[in-house]
Amino acid sequence: MADILNGTVTDKKKLSIFPCSPEALLEFPTIFKQRFPGAGHTSVVGGLGNHFDLKTDSPERLQTELKVTLKKPSPLDELLWGPWMDTVQFLQGQLKSEIGKRFLGDCGIAMFRAWYEQVVKPLSASIPAAANMTYEGYEKASFTIKMKGTQEAAAVAFINTLHNDKTLKKALHKKWLSFESEWFSTHTLDHEKLKAVVKDIIEAKDAWICVSKAGPQLIGGLKVVDLRFSAARSKPKGGMSFHYVLTLTRDGVTKEVPMECKFNWKNGGQAVQNLNFMLL
Repeated sequence: MADILNGTVTDKKKLSIFPCSPEALLEFPTIFKQRFPGAGHTSVVGGLGNHFDLKTDSPERLQTELKVTLKKPSPLDELLWGPWMDTVQFLQGQLKSEIGKRFLGDCGIAMFRAWYEQVVKPLSASIPAAANMTYEGYEKASFTIKMKGTQEAAAVAFINTLHNDKTLKKALHKKWLSFESEWFSTHTLDHEKLKAVVKDIIEAKDAWICVSKAGPQLIGGLKVVDLRFSAARSKPKGGMSFHYVLTLTRDGVTKEVPMECKFNWKNGGQAVQNLNFMLL
């Protein structure tokens, strides 16, 4: 996308990574320049700490987020107020990440330790090679995806057993959903700190570029007015997630949109490794 905006695409075949026609992409810089007349060279930024993908030289700050979907895009009037909605989430991170620690509250590492004590530790006792697993060993192995470096042997054995035993993994996933429902019924996130995080993330983007089969859409930046907690609700397939009402504004217009925070294990199947939070 940076090459497209800079007009430096020399091989149209490279544009096939996007779901729309090359012609629509090559016309997009004109639309971008019309919206931002002072736009100069665009460079790739990215990185979890920045919360935007592209930075364009301009008299005013111009930071852009790129979202690409292969599925049918949402109607433009919906996408205008939720430019992340076709691409799963606008923030995702490990449970133990620094940004997660800002707002997870009792649903962060304290929850993970309780999960270990109440469910994982009793289960590990039934696996001979994992019988002596400690919490510290379990946490490290769980969040170190390929379990590289110095690892506790019992923790590695436990994770590997889950990877190799589909029946055991399925049973543990069922226990996770029950644990999640019980925990979220009596514990919650730090709503005010979450609002500050959401504000930082959304307002770091001066524009969004949403690409689908319909072509690239340029969506203007948004400001966060408020974030109001609604409730912890049951998910369709078990477990719970936290629901909010997010109030946004742009060009004098204010709109309320739903926001959800849910948790998902990213590696090896559910309840195996790398528990993440997701803001949708």
